[in-house]
Amino acid sequence: MVADDLAAARALPGPDYYTVLEWIHAALRPITYVEIGVHSGKSLALARPDTFAIGIDPSPQPGDSFADSRIIRLTSSGFFRRYDLRQLLGGKAVDFALVDGLHLFEQAIEDLCNLERYIAPGGMIAVHDTIPLNRETSARVRTTEFYTGDVWKMVPYLCQHRPDLEIVTVLTAPTGLTLIRKFGLAQDDAGTPGSIDEFKALEFDYFERNQQEFLRTIPNQRPAVDAFCQNTPVQSIASSGVAMPSC
Repeated sequence: MVADDLAAARALPGPDYYTVLEWIHAALRPITYVEIGVHSGKSLALARPDTFAIGIDPSPQPGDSFADSRIIRLTSSGFFRRYDLRQLLGGKAVDFALVDGLHLFEQAIEDLCNLERYIAPGGMIAVHDTIPLNRETSARVRTTEFYTGDVWKMVPYLCQHRPDLEIVTVLTAPTGLTLIRKFGLAQDDAGTPGSIDEFKALEFDYFERNQQEFLRTIPNQRPAVDAFCQNTPVQSIASSGVAMPSC
């Protein structure tokens, strides 16, 4: 675990993704925030005092600082089958959301699609763990403590099936944070079951060979993140030196 943490910090130097999430909350000042995957509650605690926050996790372990946040102890699939999210938010849409639950590609896609039904105009969804560290820690079957699963496949999948979305990935430790906006032009069928299976079958080698074709990045710096949150055209945000693809 320590060796993987150090390797991730070397690969993606600078503030970690908790800090980036804090920047996003400050820039967006969301009225509503939804988090899939509460874990210890550290990221949920970043919601501003005036933000109505809902966390979804079957087995969260939050501390006492969550009196003002509603935590629902269900899997994300179970939650969306049971609840109308807009009703829980008092009739409001979702301004900002984080997907950081079960670390499997198809579940991350399902979570994104479920959240999209409730997203506000101008709303944003962040997805954690989209820059895998290595083959072992990004396997579909978990064998390591440090673990991302194959969530990274979401980015090339969306590039192919959802060209209406604007997608960037912040180069932040330990494993990247992808920001998605421009919702509202969703197709009824954002990919067929066959395409889901096709992407599930991809191996880590695909990421190593093709990441520059699909992974549009921005620097791990507050001005770049603020600019994206303020709807600055991605082409106007200085890249990290990696050519940004057109997807």
